[in-house]
Amino acid sequence: MGYTEGMPSDVRFALIRKMLEARGYRLDRVRGSHHVFVRAGSELVAVPVHHGKVKYTYVRQIEKLD
Repeated sequence: MGYTEGMPSDVRFALIRKMLEARGYRLDRVRGSHHVFVRAGSELVAVPVHHGKVKYTYVRQIEKLD
């Protein structure tokens, strides 16, 4: 199905990080709750993390990245 089963309201940040690293992104910086990932030749991806969780909508956005 993908990285998650069903449609949870929140996803662990560790899973988001794995998804981005598998696509060649690396964590560049953290400012407040926003974790910023970069990849050469691509726009940066900022993911807000609260209590170690990320909203499911970011999973869908990451799955659409090339």
